[in-house]
Amino acid sequence: MAVLKNPNAITRAEQKKLTRQKIIDATFAVIAKEGFSDVTMAKVAETAGLSRGIGNFHFQSKEQLLLETLRSIQREFDVAWTSAVAQAGPSPVDQLRALVRSLLEPPIANPDRLSVWFAYWGEMPSRAAYAEICAAPDREWRAAIEKILHQIAVDKFNSHGMNLQAVAYSLTALMTGCWLEYLLSPGSFNPQDAVHACFAFLASFFPDFKHLDETI
Repeated sequence: MAVLKNPNAITRAEQKKLTRQKIIDATFAVIAKEGFSDVTMAKVAETAGLSRGIGNFHFQSKEQLLLETLRSIQREFDVAWTSAVAQAGPSPVDQLRALVRSLLEPPIANPDRLSVWFAYWGEMPSRAAYAEICAAPDREWRAAIEKILHQIAVDKFNSHGMNLQAVAYSLTALMTGCWLEYLLSPGSFNPQDAVHACFAFLASFFPDFKHLDETI
C-alpha cells in the first residue's frame, strides 16, 4: 500500500532554509542588543533556540554568518526601494516620494535594523568583504535616484549651483542622517519628520514637491 505524504510537510531543503533564516534573524537580534563585537556563535544559537552544533552546521564560522547577515539586510533594503518605485506608477515625482518613504518608514526604518546597519558601517573601513557587499547596491540606488531626478528636472530644476548627481548624493546623505537621528533622538524625531525634511529639501530644487501637506 502506498504511503500518503503529508501535504503540509516541508522538504529538507525548505527546513534548511528556514533554519538558516532563523539563525540570521537571531544574529540581527544579538547585534542590535549587544553590539557587533559581542556577537558569538554561542549567543546566536541560544537566541535562535538552537544548539551551537546546528549553528555551526549552517555557518562554518562567525565571519561567514556575519557576511550572510549583511547580505540579508542588504536584500531587504533593495527589495523595499525597488518595489516602492515599481508600484508608484509612471510619475517620477510619485516614484521618488515612494522611494523616500520606503526607506524612512518601517519596516526598513526600524530601530533594531538601523542599529545593525550602523554596526556594519562601523566595521566597513577595516573589512573589505563588507564594503564589497554594499558597494554595488549603493551605487544602484543612488543611480536610480539620479535617473528619477533627471526625469523630474525636464519640467523645472532650480539648481542652486548643484548638478543632479550632487542632489542625489545629498538626498541619500540626508536619509542616512535621518536614520542616525532616529537612534539618537527616539521619540523626538520620527519618520514623518524625516519624510517632511526630505520632501522640503527636494522642493527647493523641484517645484513639484512644494505641496507637502498633500504627501505627508
